[in-house]
Parts: sequence; structure tokens; C-alpha cells
Amino acid sequence: MTDDAGRRPPTAPVEPPRVHTEPHPDGRVLMVRVGGEIDYATGGLLRERVISAAGQASPPRLVLDLDGVTFCDASGLGALVAIRNAVRARHGDLAIARPSAMCRRVLQCTGLDQHIHTTATVDCAITHLTP
Repeated sequence: MTDDAGRRPPTAPVEPPRVHTEPHPDGRVLMVRVGGEIDYATGGLLRERVISAAGQASPPRLVLDLDGVTFCDASGLGALVAIRNAVRARHGDLAIARPSAMCRRVLQCTGLDQHIHTTATVDCAITHLTP
């Protein structure tokens, strides 16, 4: 939960991000749906879960569906970069699909959308990853 300025009150409980993984029906892409807040308290858990899931595929091809993300700070961006680097180290690829309006602004302002392919739809992300 955040206040009007996007800050979390100091007494707010930390809820881990919701992470749901499932293979796309064609079997070539792993879908990762993320929801909740990605910040200093939850970014590490997101990074661990997604990198662990990516380890099941060779090479990993991941679509991160960020439609359900309500908040993302610099630690969250760091988690996305770490996921990208881990996937690339295994000769895989990553695309972000449906970033929430808040995430889209953060990705654009930081230029991260120039380093991680970002699309408005899941289908476009899958098309990008499956030549």
C-alpha cells in the first residue's frame, strides 16, 4: 500500500510480489505474471523466483507480464536488470509485456525499456521471442 506520493508508510506490512509462472502452450516461452509491489523489500525475492524458473529452460525465453505491478522503485529495476542478465548469460532472451502505467513511466524515464524489449501485449512479446 502506498500514499498519494507513491511512498509506502513505514508501518505497512511487506507483501511479497505475486509471481505466477506457466509455460506458454507452444512450450517455447515461459510466462511470468507479476503482481504487487517490487521494491527493496521484495525485489530480491522476485529476482530469485524468476531466475530459478528460467533455469528450467535452455535457452530461457521469458515474458514478464507486469500488468499487475502497482509499484516499482530502483530496487525493483535492479531486480529486472539482474533477471535480464541471468537470462542473457544462458543465451536466452526476455521481454516485458503489459507494464502497468506506473511501470511504463519508470522504464521509459530510466531508459531500461531500451535494454529490455517492452511491448503492450503478451502476444507481441511472444512474437519477439519466437522467431
